[in-house]
Amino acid sequence: MKKVILLTALFLMGFGVYAQNENVESTTRKFIDKAQFTQINKDWTTIAEFSSGIGEYVNFFPIEVIDLKTNEKVNALQLDMYVKKPEAFKTAWVGLDEVDEFIQFIEKNVIPNLDLKFKKKSTEFIFKAKEMTFSYIVDEKRKRISIWLNNYDKEGQANYYFWTETQVDKIPDLLKVLKKIK
Repeated sequence: MKKVILLTALFLMGFGVYAQNENVESTTRKFIDKAQFTQINKDWTTIAEFSSGIGEYVNFFPIEVIDLKTNEKVNALQLDMYVKKPEAFKTAWVGLDEVDEFIQFIEKNVIPNLDLKFKKKSTEFIFKAKEMTFSYIVDEKRKRISIWLNNYDKEGQANYYFWTETQVDKIPDLLKVLKKIK
């Protein structure tokens, strides 16, 4: 009887970890992982580039992913991030199911507040997708964009992080990229 209870508990824990991983992967990552042969077409004509003063960067661009066996296609947003600590180049995706929400977030919360100024206050606007988090913060001294890759190597941790204060004026470029995906 103890063995049955132990096996049942182990099964449920394993299923719980599987269910958690299902919630942190974009629909695009799931599509790519499912396909045996994949083609990814990248549109380099529309790109939003954010860079830091120390040589780190994040590039956003639209992609089309094709399952070469079934010829099924999906559109998505790809972001490539290079950070120095830990030194890494990583790719994440925002699935088509999240792109509309990202567009709305930027149009309703970020663009109207690009000229926002405070004294002894601050405000932060945060968009959480399955594979990345985008933040725009304004306080009395600065405006900052921050981008995290969620749950990338260690479960439950956003361990790849990028930020810039000099590139805030490029947020409209990101909106153009997002709108091209539709």
